[in-house]
Amino acid sequence: MLTRRNFVVSTASMLAMPRVCLAGDAGVPAWRPGELELHFIHTGRGENCFYILPDGTTVVNDCGDFYWHGRRAAKAVPFLPAGTETELGAEVVARYIDAVAPRKRLDYALVSHWHTDHTGDPSLGHRLAKDGRKVCGLAYLGERYDFSTFLDHQYPNVGQYGGGDVEGRDMIEAWLKAKRVPREPFKVGALDQIALRHDPEGRYRGLFSIRNICANAVCWTGRGEDVIDYGAIHAKAIGKVSIPNQNTLSMGLLIRYGKFSFFTGGDVSGKLKNAAGEDFNYEGVVGGVVGHVDVCKTNHHAWKDAMTVEFVRAVRAKDYITCVWCTEHIHEASHVNLSSRELYPGDRRVYPTYVPAWPKAQWPDALWWKDVNMSGGNIVVKVAPRGESYRIFVA
Repeated sequence: MLTRRNFVVSTASMLAMPRVCLAGDAGVPAWRPGELELHFIHTGRGENCFYILPDGTTVVNDCGDFYWHGRRAAKAVPFLPAGTETELGAEVVARYIDAVAPRKRLDYALVSHWHTDHTGDPSLGHRLAKDGRKVCGLAYLGERYDFSTFLDHQYPNVGQYGGGDVEGRDMIEAWLKAKRVPREPFKVGALDQIALRHDPEGRYRGLFSIRNICANAVCWTGRGEDVIDYGAIHAKAIGKVSIPNQNTLSMGLLIRYGKFSFFTGGDVSGKLKNAAGEDFNYEGVVGGVVGHVDVCKTNHHAWKDAMTVEFVRAVRAKDYITCVWCTEHIHEASHVNLSSRELYPGDRRVYPTYVPAWPKAQWPDALWWKDVNMSGGNIVVKVAPRGESYRIFVA
């Protein structure tokens, strides 16, 4: 049975291990061949996920640069680390990547969906590329690193169900063209489209896989590479090609390594129409295909419209990780579900990258707080070779 141990990075038992120092922390044991690492990098400006696969293959899954302004600024969380208030979130992410996986070329770049807290918004802050393009978020990383492949959840039909935030989408389109980054459509249902690129001997064959679960309102059925296009069904039911919320189009991945499993689905959430014109919970459908996992990144930052009863009951995670950049991301509606022993029994832990004061004041006596790690910071899931066990660090 897969075992789990949770650590804060300063844990004394880890002091003798090789360490990588991250800005503002005591260090996390350095990646070693055979380990799977999942990094959730907190900047206070968006969602930033970086994975190091067992053979050293690297994956950037979203890099946002988004800032609250004016009357909405009260919802912002502090930019972290301290002293980076004048920097782009992507500049913080780049330093982090340099610390944990120093190299010029990264393997995969993915955008879960076209919202600027996942792509970057150059109208709110940017740097200039050598050719004069405005860059931030993922496009800024594209100036710092060479990427071997970009996987696009809507390519080649970008904007089919609505374009999302065009500022980030257009910026990334310009980056891909300028840098001639190889681009592929994200194929829902495919197994190992995101492959181990540095394992010619096949050391991890049969142990490691990545299944493309959903994207563009298309979801894997759980059989072979069969899929159901729920977006097309919805469009037929309402009589037009339209899905109002880009979140519903998010791409999702199921990573398996030996006994370990992890799901990430961007901001997947929302209701669609079935063939009879009735509403159904699309997030619940996705969860039913994913099934039980050890670790799950919460959908839509665990906001009140996500992590529904149907989804949580299906995935039954031992640990949840939430990328927080807004004070409302820690919400009673979702956390009651995450904590519910009626939905499934057993201990579980929720790791937000930041815990705002507002929800603690709003629901001070809520029982679900007992399952929330209050430390905040970068979250690192470190999976042992062959997926035999895993540890979670709060850095």
